[in-house]
Amino acid sequence: MATVTFTGNIGKYHGLKFNNDGKARASFSAAETARVKDQSGNWTDGGTTWFNVTLFGAAAEALDAAIPDGKGKVIVTGRMSTREFEHNGEKRESLDVVADSVGLVPRNQSQGQQSRPATQSDPWSQPQGSAPF
Repeated sequence: MATVTFTGNIGKYHGLKFNNDGKARASFSAAETARVKDQSGNWTDGGTTWFNVTLFGAAAEALDAAIPDGKGKVIVTGRMSTREFEHNGEKRESLDVVADSVGLVPRNQSQGQQSRPATQSDPWSQPQGSAPF
């Protein structure tokens, strides 16, 4: 199993459920789309990767309380494994993550608030290959 960290959007939230022993479990699908800068400096979307994420315990209950609408952008860290399955006679592969932690990305950027403008002293605002270090 590999440890992964990714940022993605919740696709389908399956809600909070409890195992037979009473332990909370939240599961959802999350989509991560790679963004790359082309040679002219414009951002373009790459392919989208879907993950099936499961979170347990108090963290699952906290996530459920934090996203009553089942939507949001999350940062997930956990152990990823692959699973093969068959759907309508076609072999497919699933990326499953048992999360160690899930954090919510604040929604303020999508609610009209502007981000801090990049400055010349900000190395992350420079095009790739021109960073001062």
